[in-house]
Amino acid sequence: MASGRVALCLVDSGNEFQQVARHDAEAAARQVGLDIETHWSGAKLSVQLAQLRELVDSPTPPSAILVMAVRDQGLSRIAGDAAKAGIHWVFLNRSEDNVESLRVQHPGLALCQVYPDEVETGRVQASLIEALLPDGGRVLQVQGSMRSVAARDRTAGTSATLDSGRFKLVPLEAGWTEDEGYGALAGWLRVAVRANMRLDVVACHNDLLGKGARRALEDVARDLGKPEVATVPIVGCDGTPAVGQAMVMQGQMAATVVLPRSSGPAVKIVHRALSGQGLPDAVVTLHATPFPDPAELGPRPR
Repeated sequence: MASGRVALCLVDSGNEFQQVARHDAEAAARQVGLDIETHWSGAKLSVQLAQLRELVDSPTPPSAILVMAVRDQGLSRIAGDAAKAGIHWVFLNRSEDNVESLRVQHPGLALCQVYPDEVETGRVQASLIEALLPDGGRVLQVQGSMRSVAARDRTAGTSATLDSGRFKLVPLEAGWTEDEGYGALAGWLRVAVRANMRLDVVACHNDLLGKGARRALEDVARDLGKPEVATVPIVGCDGTPAVGQAMVMQGQMAATVVLPRSSGPAVKIVHRALSGQGLPDAVVTLHATPFPDPAELGPRPR
């Protein structure tokens, strides 16, 4: 096996958050002296499975595979085959595939999940919403696909934090892309505005949905002659410098949640395992931060 070579398997090369994850992994690899190669699946499980199979079956397989799974389950068999081949395996997002059984069968390998605590992510987003709406209000939650553990956990964290007596949470499942956010929100808004429904904040599960929400608010405000609709604040999530943080600085969103990237810590976990410095726990959780600090946000005028 080629020593010190790491395969980084990501989903969408057009996604800024994942590009930052690639840069983080490359920087960490340079720091610890590992070689790293990146593979993109184009958000297709079949492509990701084929890439992983080629890596595992290669005459010179990598020392470790770091994978951001296209889906939250479906990689159990290939992860098991990788472990049998002596390859360290790290999920970069929460997976419903069974890592614990692999750890029992292969105690000498780094087999784990490294991901943001997504329930906490939802709580951080809730703290931003509370800063904007200290007296409460109606919040539209534009969710990622609810087949995703991350979307379900973020929703749970926000819902558990916001006082149901002061806040009315309205869920709207969209997906993860800007166009999906636009389509879901534009349709919902046209009905809500005509029904004179008040909307105080739009909370999105990622910043691409926030971009779609900004377009939808502005289009519906123009089309229906309701300029106040365009002023509804948006709270996003991901918080990369070039997208989420830039949107906040430009006034396109009120705030966002900066997610920790798991790829850099995962590279360092692999390096420690390869150099005999110890193996990780089965789950390593990372912590999100608000942008800006909630104390810097003023309440939205009622």
